[in-house]
Amino acid sequence: MVGALLCASLLACSSDTTVHEVEDPLEQIPMQFGQAAVDVPLTRAAATRAEGQGSKTLAQGFLVSCFKGSSKLTVMDRYEVKYRTDQWENQSSWGYVGKKGDTPDGFWQDQVQRYWDQSAFPYQFYAISPCPAHGNIKNFELSKDQLVISEPFYYQTCNNETRDDVKEPYYVAAASYSTADRVALPFRHIMSKVRFGIYSSNTQLASSNFNLSNVKVKVVSDNFVIAAKGYTASTADIFNGEFTEQTKASTDADKLLLQTDKAHTKDLITATDKDHAYFAGSDGSDNDKGLLQIPQKGVKLMISFDINSTPYSDIPIVVKNGDSSFDWAPNNIYTYYINISDLSPLTIEFSAQLSPWTDVEGANIDTNLEK
Repeated sequence: MVGALLCASLLACSSDTTVHEVEDPLEQIPMQFGQAAVDVPLTRAAATRAEGQGSKTLAQGFLVSCFKGSSKLTVMDRYEVKYRTDQWENQSSWGYVGKKGDTPDGFWQDQVQRYWDQSAFPYQFYAISPCPAHGNIKNFELSKDQLVISEPFYYQTCNNETRDDVKEPYYVAAASYSTADRVALPFRHIMSKVRFGIYSSNTQLASSNFNLSNVKVKVVSDNFVIAAKGYTASTADIFNGEFTEQTKASTDADKLLLQTDKAHTKDLITATDKDHAYFAGSDGSDNDKGLLQIPQKGVKLMISFDINSTPYSDIPIVVKNGDSSFDWAPNNIYTYYINISDLSPLTIEFSAQLSPWTDVEGANIDTNLEK
C-alpha cells in the first residue's frame, strides 16, 4: 500500500514541471471555463458533463496556458479549448479534455482534466483566440513569462469604400484567480482602429450645394508601420507587447490610408454634426468601426478633398488642443472628426475621440466568457 502511494506521488509531476493530477477526484474541484464552481466538489464524471451556463459561443475556440503558485508551476501547456454542444442532453460547455486527433472532437495533443489545488493559489491564465491550426501551435509560445505569436499583422487601407481584406489574426486574454471559480477570460484586441468623420456645423452652408469628393487621408510622418511578422509580450503586460520584424511605409502609396474619387461624391447636406457625420470609406455604423492599424506612436496625418469640384489639398490634421502627432494604442478606436465650418476662407475644426474597443469581433466571440 505504501509502495502504491509512493508511486502515485512520484507520478504527480514530470520533469517539465507540468502538473499531472492523480489525487482522489472526490476531493477535487475540476477546472472549467465559463462556468461557476458549485458549492460541493464535482466528480470527474460530472465535470465532463458541465452545463456551461453563461458561456458564449466562441466558435473558433482558444488556446490557453495555466500556471499555479508563486513559482508558476505549469498546469496547462497550450491547451486547446472548444465550445461543445451535447445534442442529447441539450447542454453546452467549454471543453478541453480529450485525445489528440484531427476529427472535430480531437485536440492538437492529449489533454486531461485539471483540478484546482487549494494550496497553490494564485492561478494565472494566458490565452489567445482563435486557436491556431494544429500544425502551427508549436510555433506559438504561451509560457509563464512570455507570449509569442508567430503570424503576421497588417494595416488596412480603403479605396472607394473597398477595404483591404485584412483581419486581426489573434486576440489575447489574461486572468488571475485566488479562489476556485469558473474561469472567465476577457479577450482584448492588440491592434488599433482609426476612422474619419466629415461634417459641417454651418447649417447655412450645408443647406446649399455641398458635394464632397476626392477625399484622401494620408500619413506624413516617418517610420509609419504597415506590417509586422509577429507579436511578443511579457505575461506581466500581455496587452502591450512589441510587434516584431516591422515593415515601414516606403512609398506615398503605402501612406495613403483612405481615398475616394469623384464617382463617390457625397452630399453633406444632412451631415451637420458628429452624430450625422459622413465616414469616408465606411458607413459609420456600430458594425463598421474603422481601419485596422498597427499600434504606434507619433503618427501625423493630412487630409485632402474637393468641395463642389474645388480642391483643398494637404491640410494637416491638428486637433483643438494643438496635437498634430498621435499615438495609437492597442484595443482603442480613434475617430477623427473634420468639421468644415466655412469655405471662404476655408475654416476647419478638427477633433479626436478615443473609444475603447470593447467588443471582440469574429464568429460570435464575446469579450468575456463569463457573460
